[in-house]
Amino acid sequence: MGTYKPGIFGPFNGTVGHVVATKWKGKDVVKNSPQKTNKQASLSQVDQRGRFKLVNDFLGRCSSLVAIGYQSAGKKRIPINVAVTYHLENAVTGVYPEYELDYAKVKLSLHKAIDPVIRPELLMESKDVLKVIWEMPRMRSITTKSDDLAYIMCYNSIKRKCLEFQVARRSDLSATLTIPGPYKGDELHCWIFFVSADGKCTSDTQYLGAVIWNLAS
Repeated sequence: MGTYKPGIFGPFNGTVGHVVATKWKGKDVVKNSPQKTNKQASLSQVDQRGRFKLVNDFLGRCSSLVAIGYQSAGKKRIPINVAVTYHLENAVTGVYPEYELDYAKVKLSLHKAIDPVIRPELLMESKDVLKVIWEMPRMRSITTKSDDLAYIMCYNSIKRKCLEFQVARRSDLSATLTIPGPYKGDELHCWIFFVSADGKCTSDTQYLGAVIWNLAS
């Protein structure tokens, strides 16, 4: 891969002959176009592709939240790429082709500077409401503040859809989540993390567990 200086017609994108031009980290780059092959993929290649598809599908459904939770990865690191790498290495279980995500190891954020949630509980409050409660840390870091924003995600593993909530601050000690009616009977996995009010610091992600959503409860 190499860089190039756009000519009088400006930068271009796409394939010209055996060369592909595109943008990468803000730079105009060119690289060889991939060559077609009839060679059968090895077992390790198939395994890696299967794991990547599982992780990519899941993170793609909550990419906006991942962009917030991994924003502290640094200017030279793309948040979604950092998240994909972590989950490929830590959160995939099973053997090809039966892969699963270990939901307890899912991380929607990087731990940078502020404390995670303390003693969280996930409660079924009423027929269409979930409630998350927590405590303030007794001994907290100097960067942990009462106005840290709480981000919560519920993942419907049946419908493969994410519900994202930003409805509380750390000092509220609770958050109320309204769940759509069509989710009745489905399993919901939930996570929480905090982000500082200025957006510069993030806490570790805490898995809250799973509930079977039942409107009759």
